[in-house]
Amino acid sequence: MTHLRNLFLQGIALLAPLIITVALVIWLGGGVELIVGDLLRRILPDDWYLPGLGLAVGILLTIVTGLVANIFLVRWLVGLAERIVDRIPLVKSLFQGLKDMAQLFSRNGDGSLGRPVSVELNGMRLVGFVMQEQARLPDDEPDSRQDQVAVFLPMSYQIGGYTLYMPRDRVKPLDVGTEQAMRAVLTGGSLMRPGKVTRDT
Repeated sequence: MTHLRNLFLQGIALLAPLIITVALVIWLGGGVELIVGDLLRRILPDDWYLPGLGLAVGILLTIVTGLVANIFLVRWLVGLAERIVDRIPLVKSLFQGLKDMAQLFSRNGDGSLGRPVSVELNGMRLVGFVMQEQARLPDDEPDSRQDQVAVFLPMSYQIGGYTLYMPRDRVKPLDVGTEQAMRAVLTGGSLMRPGKVTRDT
């Protein structure tokens, strides 16, 4: 009985990531099909629309958006829109937060995740990422020589996290890649392989 249970758990561990990935793709595809498809049905004649056309158009629009994003005029318009949004108090905070988060998890973004580290708090070790080496808070003394870093501690559901400004000697670098460290956070540590931990100097 124990052997069957172990086989069952191994099957879940193997199938769960695949099932979750497929479910997310289906959910996103269904959302795009629902939104874009409804718009197309309003524009096109009834006999022109085919199931899946909304999803295909949505993917095409996404690709086209990526292509035109490099055009100077588009960048200028986007910058103008951002400056307008920055003047609206509540909308500004929400927009900037979403923008920073999108850049944070972008591979090619300027705000890509920093080097993975281990942070110890009250006897617990947390996985974080150094986002700024010489970090200072606005209320720090200008002539302060305290050597501290800004460490981002992501949440497991990848929507937010916490930023800690702490002394450099409280941070230990992890001998793993950034992607592996992030996967460990998202999976509750199940994908973290043993590695060397050395004190940062």
